[in-house]
Amino acid sequence: MHSSESSTAGRLSTALAILRCTSIPRSGSRIIPLREPLPPLPSEQLLIEAIDAIEFSRCLVVSPGRGQVGWHAKQKWPGGDVTLWYIDSFRAAQATEAAANAGIEVDVVCSPDLPESPVQRALIPVLQRGEAEMTRDILQQAHERLEIDGVMIASVNNGKDRWLREQMQTLFEKVHCRQSPQGWVYSGRKLTALKKVRQFEAEFVFRDEDRLIRIVTRPSVFSHRSLDVAARLLVTHSNVQAGDRVADFGCGSGAVAIASALRSATGDVYAIDSNARSVDCARRSAKLNGADNVHCIVNHDGVLPGVVDCDLALLNPPYYGDFTIAIHFMKTASTLVREGGRVVVVTKDRDAYHEHRWSNLWLESETSASGYQLLTYRKRDY
Repeated sequence: MHSSESSTAGRLSTALAILRCTSIPRSGSRIIPLREPLPPLPSEQLLIEAIDAIEFSRCLVVSPGRGQVGWHAKQKWPGGDVTLWYIDSFRAAQATEAAANAGIEVDVVCSPDLPESPVQRALIPVLQRGEAEMTRDILQQAHERLEIDGVMIASVNNGKDRWLREQMQTLFEKVHCRQSPQGWVYSGRKLTALKKVRQFEAEFVFRDEDRLIRIVTRPSVFSHRSLDVAARLLVTHSNVQAGDRVADFGCGSGAVAIASALRSATGDVYAIDSNARSVDCARRSAKLNGADNVHCIVNHDGVLPGVVDCDLALLNPPYYGDFTIAIHFMKTASTLVREGGRVVVVTKDRDAYHEHRWSNLWLESETSASGYQLLTYRKRDY
């Protein structure tokens, strides 16, 4: 049921610290407003319909959408605290805005892992086509956060599901199942701690010139367990010079940023992503390689007052969906790169870039390699 083992979702960023609904730093800061309320995603709607009576002091919700099942839990038990957890700062910002618009008092947290605080209830709607390894990781973490006698309820919008049921059965001695035409809802009560906790973290090594670079990755981090071909091309073709100040947008595990930092040696390098776990991996990887000039930033809105006058911006936008994230990367890069600085993009669709007119950025060269195109733009303020 889970078709992808590596996530490309949300590769842009906000703040390694836990961000709460009342105090999410918005880097300047506007949350993209929601024009109209969105209905719950199908898996979340299943969970909403399954919760009739609920009692808790603390409830944790891992939502792929706006977290409406958390609103429902709060309305069912107003005296309990509800936390909506997100790994991506953009989605956390959307959830914060949606809850505020709905007048629901919940905490919204964006962090690499689930909050450590023990909970009595964990509500986890799962997408049919979500990332399998990330889902296993989160289910296990949620089980660890549950107090003894706490209950986890998970749902999936797949009427033929077996996968999620099997995951729940590895965690709980007894799993209650509820089927509907739209999918399945499973619940389990924690009776004991897990005897064996699985590790999903990985480390790989790649060579750049005469250096071996060690990289830490985890589920939901782009190109988990290996170096992406496009990232390798950025490292090879970016031509980072000693002392260069570099911004890496959608940094993932930080491989490109760290290679750039080691080449630059003295220049500041900014690893920027909306995925809090990606930024955490980049920070840890930088420490492993002694790259003290790497600064890791969670950000999604492109307002980065501390990142200015860069000599070079490196862009590896995701290839799924429309061109929106690529446009966002390019516009942000054009504001952060100094006059005469470069923006290097790796892409499989150069025509989409040629069709746009980029403010202050002029195409200087393009190169094809390994099925990708590398476009180099020069900033000119006229």
